Amino acid sequence: MVDCEVLVKMELWKISQKVSELSDVIPYYFFSLVSSCLSLSTVLVVFSLGTWGVIGIIVISFYVVIPYLLFAVPVQVLFNKHPKKFSLNYFCLYIFFSLPAVFIYSSVLNFDFSMDILTTKNFYAISLLAALFFWFWDSVFLQKKSSAS
Repeated sequence: MVDCEVLVKMELWKISQKVSELSDVIPYYFFSLVSSCLSLSTVLVVFSLGTWGVIGIIVISFYVVIPYLLFAVPVQVLFNKHPKKFSLNYFCLYIFFSLPAVFIYSSVLNFDFSMDILTTKNFYAISLLAALFFWFWDSVFLQKKSSAS
């Protein structure tokens, strides 16, 4: 009986330790996410000839936060186990995950699940920009080690 209590206390201590470690980095994940959303939204508004202005940046940010949360943040958490600032390998993987994220999100928003979107330059430009901004802000806020990859 005592062994069981000791095991439970040890497990609770391990969980408490992990939660404590995670709570230290959550603000950095948040800053990375918000910065990425605002950066991508700003570029999208500027390239649409600024017809939306600041309201467009805010509205588009709310739209782009969803794919970032579903696709990029889990990858970011995985990368943070082996942090490397401005790693080209990480950038390539962000691009890899950005392509299906933008495809799925565009298909859902446009109610068009055809493969026609893959023939547009905008699809690839938005995918590349989404990956670039997230990789940049991830490197600035979360990746602690310096890497020459």
